[in-house]
Amino acid sequence: MANNLGKWGKQAPQAIRENEEREDALEAYFLEHVPGLKEHHAARDEAFRQIEDEAQTRHPDPTPEDIAAASAAEAALPSRKRTEIQLRRSFSPLAAHLPIEAKHSRKRFIQRGQRAWDKANPEPLTRELQKALTTEFMKTHAGIDRS
Repeated sequence: MANNLGKWGKQAPQAIRENEEREDALEAYFLEHVPGLKEHHAARDEAFRQIEDEAQTRHPDPTPEDIAAASAAEAALPSRKRTEIQLRRSFSPLAAHLPIEAKHSRKRFIQRGQRAWDKANPEPLTRELQKALTTEFMKTHAGIDRS
């Protein structure tokens, strides 16, 4: 089987490795030739880290006490109300939904914050500049000879 690399529509491992190396070299080329791109990436990473930390504090994972309280509150409901709520959740108890809801709330908060940051801080690498630099890179970049 080792001699049949690249069969069945899959790229050969060598071709995959070369593509990855070319992409890494292109990214380094962009960082080298676009003023302010390194700083933008560093600021973006820091801002996103802060957004994720804030999301964790705003939407923490439920504690066992939270789950027990939710189960008790659900058990205290009249049977008709409890059945309606369970039908909306496909009969799974409320306690099973709390961790999932916290995760979804956290994810929504993070995505909203990241979109707002990206909108307020546009990337210095525009599409036109990226195309021009990619063309220039492809003209000058020679792949690694593996023969």
